[in-house]
Amino acid sequence: MQTITHGIPQGSTLSTTFFLLYINDIIRTVKSKVFTYADDTTLIITAATIEDLQTLAQSELSNLIRYFHAKNLVPNPTKTVYSIFYPRNSAQIQLTIGDNTLQQDPAAKLLGLMVQDDIKHHQTINNIIKKLQPIIHSFKHANKILPLRIMRELYYTHVYPHLIGNISIWGTNERSKTNIQPLFRTQKKIIRLMTNLPPRTHTNPIMTELNILNIFNLYTLRVCIEMHPFIYPNLKEQPNRPEHNHNYTPVSHIHDYPTRYSLQEHQFIPNTAKRPTNTIEHFTAQYSEVWNSIPLEFRCLSSRDTFKTALKLYLLEKQKEE
Repeated sequence: MQTITHGIPQGSTLSTTFFLLYINDIIRTVKSKVFTYADDTTLIITAATIEDLQTLAQSELSNLIRYFHAKNLVPNPTKTVYSIFYPRNSAQIQLTIGDNTLQQDPAAKLLGLMVQDDIKHHQTINNIIKKLQPIIHSFKHANKILPLRIMRELYYTHVYPHLIGNISIWGTNERSKTNIQPLFRTQKKIIRLMTNLPPRTHTNPIMTELNILNIFNLYTLRVCIEMHPFIYPNLKEQPNRPEHNHNYTPVSHIHDYPTRYSLQEHQFIPNTAKRPTNTIEHFTAQYSEVWNSIPLEFRCLSSRDTFKTALKLYLLEKQKEE
């Protein structure tokens, strides 16, 4: 059995997170918040001081270990690591499983992401590029014998899933961000290989012709699709919707009187000059800004499928001019 631990930011507090084997009643084992996915369970521990974090984290971990032992499960301490996200470079804490001291790691893998203690995504993007390298090598040979239609299908089969995986977390629609540039260049290289064109060929017309969005417009599309069910909730689906952190507020709910901005169906963006107290506020503000950037005619579409199709066509048309 493999156990991985690390943490996520919780405002101005200290955090440690544990990923453990999924068991249905594990939520009753600890007092901290638990998130589960397949055989991974995320336990988020927050404390006000490093001393409190040390005590609480060890206590919660020990409770889980006792629970596993009661179920005849044995965690592997050598595969267990943890991270402290805030404050960075703080005093070390020491967590143990039995006689084994756990290793502190500045980054840990979680569902395809490399969660870094500096809350950046360089390692995730580098990993995506590494995964695309064998595909690039294959495209160099395939483009000489396969028609463009098949190459496009191969793109959506082998490349596209890597580009959209968790893109709403590590992606951006800002072209000035340097960490995304290597992946953008890799995507353009793949597009040129698909069409068997020279290395310096301009890719925007080709991508538009093939109905392929670049990485920046793809981020906008995926974020807006993710937001849409929360802007226009389906009451029939609500009872089965898991706990989430998408809490958006229309500008029209902020003012008691109509303004030009609220009439545009914009989402309220918290004060960005003030540092968010937690990551949830950060993503709420970031996603709301992306949503507000698309035209009103699309923000008013309540059908998710219609919205998705219309927005992609708009982004493809906009991509021609970039």
